[in-house]
Amino acid sequence: STDPYRLYNLDVFEYEIDNPMALYGSVPVMVSHTAKQSAAVFWHNGAETWIDIKKLPDSNVVSSITGFFSGGESDPPQVSTHWFSESGIIDLFIMLGPRPMDVFRQYGRLTGYTNLPPLFSLAYHQCRWNYNDEEDVQQVNENFDKYDLPMDVMWLDIEHTDGRRYFTWDHHKFPHPLEMTANLTARGRKLVTIVDPHIKRDTGYFFYKESHDKDLFVHTKEGTEFDGWCWPGSSSYLDFTNPEAANHYSDTYMVDRYK
Repeated sequence: STDPYRLYNLDVFEYEIDNPMALYGSVPVMVSHTAKQSAAVFWHNGAETWIDIKKLPDSNVVSSITGFFSGGESDPPQVSTHWFSESGIIDLFIMLGPRPMDVFRQYGRLTGYTNLPPLFSLAYHQCRWNYNDEEDVQQVNENFDKYDLPMDVMWLDIEHTDGRRYFTWDHHKFPHPLEMTANLTARGRKLVTIVDPHIKRDTGYFFYKESHDKDLFVHTKEGTEFDGWCWPGSSSYLDFTNPEAANHYSDTYMVDRYK
């Protein structure tokens, strides 16, 4: 009677509450919990996946009779789930718990533990699409002090770049990025610049050319470089399953690498 959950990473504007529609991220993990037992499953498949969840009424005669004579209620309804992936193999991991803490410990041992985040990342972050220029950033920076509002991190969305070429600055709007950053750090704040994984297909753009020359982009089934479409227009996507691509991406996220 309800739609299945869709696991497929999408930029969905105005997400509907309590809706199984796709979102930015997909984590194919399902946890089951009762008063006595917790367990979980991890569906190891990165393809588009649909998960149908259905509650089944308890039809166990023995439990119904036991509940009647004991004056108690019958067991809670059983839950049935169906998992459908568009491609790939069935690769299922089961975490048996029995406690919730055990379940997540087992999951962490399987997929890796998350590093503790830096303290500043847990504070208040100020972000919108988009701050127009350095003057706009400085005004926000000063007004948080003026109105005695805490703010630890200032974000710049994709319009800070040169034509949405990530790891670059729009030098007309942000001609003095180091000075702008210093004005924030002088107040104990940090600056985050948004860097997306879709890379503008432009041979004159340093990051695209470096990544292309090292063959770090996702390929089609025919072996050609995948050509997608996003904010910069025609775009290629780094293959983050390749450690060299992941390292190249993170190594570029440095002040002295920005153009």
